[in-house]
Amino acid sequence: MMILALVACENFNLSDYLPTIAYDELDLARVDWDGVDGDFVFVVDNPNPIDVKLARFDYQLAFEGVEWVTGDSPDGLELGASTATDMALPIALEFVSLYDVVQATRGLDEIEFELSGSFGFDTPLGPIDLDYDEYGEFPALRTPDISFQRLQVSDYDWSGATIDLKLDVDNDHGSTLDFLDLDYAVELAGVDVATGFLDALGSVDGASSDTLDVPFDIDFLDAGTAVYSALTSGAADAALQATLEVDTPFGVLPLDLRLDQDNVDIQL
Repeated sequence: MMILALVACENFNLSDYLPTIAYDELDLARVDWDGVDGDFVFVVDNPNPIDVKLARFDYQLAFEGVEWVTGDSPDGLELGASTATDMALPIALEFVSLYDVVQATRGLDEIEFELSGSFGFDTPLGPIDLDYDEYGEFPALRTPDISFQRLQVSDYDWSGATIDLKLDVDNDHGSTLDFLDLDYAVELAGVDVATGFLDALGSVDGASSDTLDVPFDIDFLDAGTAVYSALTSGAADAALQATLEVDTPFGVLPLDLRLDQDNVDIQL
């Protein structure tokens, strides 16, 4: 009766009583080296003095112009009279799968997404479908590429040596990455030679590579003659096990590091 009365009004304008939708935000619950969990959040506003049921909802999600997933949700949401209601479209995405389809661009922290589809309402005036087409930025986190460069021996004698383990670190992001709280253990020639902790390993600017140093001392009395022989041979098998924190554009994230390489170059 209320709707019929509104329609009968001389100044009735249907658009004034249509529900509206607006994209609000990408609400991220998890961002780590593996992937992302979160919600695309919409605000659906019902200006009517009666409840209206969301009966249909479909979506298409694309990254950098490449379609990723499509779907629909027939389970409706009831919109309260004269109220705005949040509606969340959940997303759980693994970066490995995404980058098989869409390559994140070096020097960028995020890639573009497009989310489109429609909301369908069954109203006393009949079915109403509202289209939406939204663009935004999506996190594109990539694990930094870390590898052995060389072992730089700054000082040695018959009793021991002082060494910098030099690591090549490549940062694909646009932002600087800071490497913190390095807890490490080093193995040379199959022998555990050193453990240590660094509050700050260093930083690598966006879209660039740099060398970061892990310093340690070796006592040949403890390590044995095999390590001394390896250091003076010009190359040695080396392994590094470490945990560290990386300050990224999406927060500080833990990283486990495991490197194992034969014949790492040694410079005396």
